[in-house]
Amino acid sequence: MKRLLGALAVITLWVLPAPLAHAAGDPDAYMNTVAGQLGDPGVWVDPDVSELSPSETAQLDAAAKSAGAPIRIAVIPAQKINKSESKYYSRPAWEGEEIADQLYDRVGVEGVYAVLVDASSQSNGRGLHAVQRADHGPTYFVGDAVDQAVDCCAPDYESMLERFIQRAQVVNKPFYVDAAPYAGGVAGIIGLWVTVTGLGARRARRQDEKAHLKVAQPLLNEEIIALSQQVSALPTTSDPQQSKLSKDVLDTVEKARQRLDQAKGDKDIEAVTTLLGSARYGLRCLDAVRAGEPIPEPTAPCFFDPRHGPSVAEVQWKPEEGAARNVDVCAACKQRDEAGEKPEIRMVKGWQLERPYWEHAEDLAAYVDGYWSQGDGRVWWFPDSDFRRRGEEMRSRWRSRRPGARFGRFSSNVGSSVGDWTASSSSGSDDDGGSSWYSGSSRRSSYSSRTRSSGGGSSRRSSRRSGGSRGF
Repeated sequence: MKRLLGALAVITLWVLPAPLAHAAGDPDAYMNTVAGQLGDPGVWVDPDVSELSPSETAQLDAAAKSAGAPIRIAVIPAQKINKSESKYYSRPAWEGEEIADQLYDRVGVEGVYAVLVDASSQSNGRGLHAVQRADHGPTYFVGDAVDQAVDCCAPDYESMLERFIQRAQVVNKPFYVDAAPYAGGVAGIIGLWVTVTGLGARRARRQDEKAHLKVAQPLLNEEIIALSQQVSALPTTSDPQQSKLSKDVLDTVEKARQRLDQAKGDKDIEAVTTLLGSARYGLRCLDAVRAGEPIPEPTAPCFFDPRHGPSVAEVQWKPEEGAARNVDVCAACKQRDEAGEKPEIRMVKGWQLERPYWEHAEDLAAYVDGYWSQGDGRVWWFPDSDFRRRGEEMRSRWRSRRPGARFGRFSSNVGSSVGDWTASSSSGSDDDGGSSWYSGSSRRSSYSSRTRSSGGGSSRRSSRRSGGSRGF
């Protein structure tokens, strides 16, 4: 009898693999959603991924935003890009680097893209996939960053992404840049060139930022005066919590005034609007305390006019020229929308006509960045895609003027010329594909064409500069 029970115990250990999730409803639509969260460089983690806490995500997001390269990272569950209907195996909609390319296709801005696919194991789809797409500018160690991240830290997501961000912003410099300090007179010439180029880049950026300040400063002066009057009109109270909130708001407005008086560029504009946004949030907290309600969570400003204060609802809005979109609005704008009235939009005068503030994309980029910043490295999503695109183009222009970026473009051009010469020599000397190197190149081209035709991508991609893919 004991032998029979033992045999049965052994038999019960033989079970089928744990069922996997069914296929995702629409991987393409899901990647569109992911791309919508990464219009600006940073890190976005799907709410269904539990391996990263909000604080860890915030730290990684801040690290990506402060990186020397434009890095966008998404952490997504494997099941949301799964096309298999089977319960026991998965079949992702895309493979390897193509997962990162799908994100690049949808955002449409050159840079470094990485996707960490969350799953229980490599066989179920877990992996880190990254690519750099750019026609100009430096090449970064993206492929090496993937290898280092997996080799050192897998499966710890936080440590992996920290290492990836550190390495993926390092420029893959040509040999002559590293050798220059030892090249005597050549080093001096290069050093002089770097100094002159750097000064020119800083001068050009200062001129741009002076133009931005000329537009933003009158707006901010007006807002500070109006907000100061609003705070001064607050009734006195003996309640200690209300008194503290009032004092904090008054101090924040005063800090904004002092920062604006000393403003010289975009960082100052951004700091001022962040402070003004905090002051308006403080007023909302004060209203809640007076009404006996709990302190509300911080929210994005009213899209139509940041002066309206924090948003309380979301409405669908369609501009005269453009697609419908969801925007965050204050209580008053929500009531106007329900009544079928036009929104009260913050208008800013340009050369001749007044236009909505978001149409001044370069001049007011720092203004918007400050209002849509939470002050701790996290940001809210700004819903106008044209504004985000033009702002990124301006920052890319600034980056391209730096000496390192110019060196990168020069080395890239030299490398491309050498590569073209090598490829043409190989094709001319071995048209029948007998060379193993040339055959390997053909296989890579075929793979790229196959993955590109899988759907969801743009018809034209910038050049692949570096990339890598590793399961773990």
